[in-house]
Amino acid sequence: MTREDKLRMLLHPDQYTEEQLDQMLQETNSPVPDAEEAWNRFERETINVKKTSSSAFRKIAAMFIGTLLLSGITIAAIQIWKNASRPTSSEQSSSSTKLHTERDTIAPTLEVPTSSIEESEPVKIYEDSDFSTILNEIAAYYQYEIVYQNEGSKHVRLYFTWDKSTPIEDVVAMFNKFDRIHITLENRQLIVK
Repeated sequence: MTREDKLRMLLHPDQYTEEQLDQMLQETNSPVPDAEEAWNRFERETINVKKTSSSAFRKIAAMFIGTLLLSGITIAAIQIWKNASRPTSSEQSSSSTKLHTERDTIAPTLEVPTSSIEESEPVKIYEDSDFSTILNEIAAYYQYEIVYQNEGSKHVRLYFTWDKSTPIEDVVAMFNKFDRIHITLENRQLIVK
């Protein structure tokens, strides 16, 4: 039986007898699928897909972690480079020591007294100093005499910044802002009450 005959039989089965249809079915060799084999093949393909997808996930995760690691290394290298270009505190102190050494070596050759160098500093900072120590230096600078009417105020401890370009009247006004200190100016005298 030819292929065309088989097609005609399938399209118009009512024109053929049962025997002719049975003969056609016997001649057609269509294998019956093995359900077990088909199921095993399906499982193998599914497992391969799962392995492929988990393998792809691992690759993506590895790339992400690698990128983070490389970024961290880059940032660390930039910070190290920035810190290396700044002078450290020991280098700064050695450079300030060098400046002091140069100033000290220049001073004797120019025969400038060291007291004039100290006086040329426009701002003096006192940290936790006795009031009497601070006032003695200020009175000597402005050429005033100190008269203490209250001996207890000598031992008051202060944090004070003194700008030598400030007039004595303004310095006294700053001291008078403290609770335990009151100073008046009379006849080139600082009277501490």
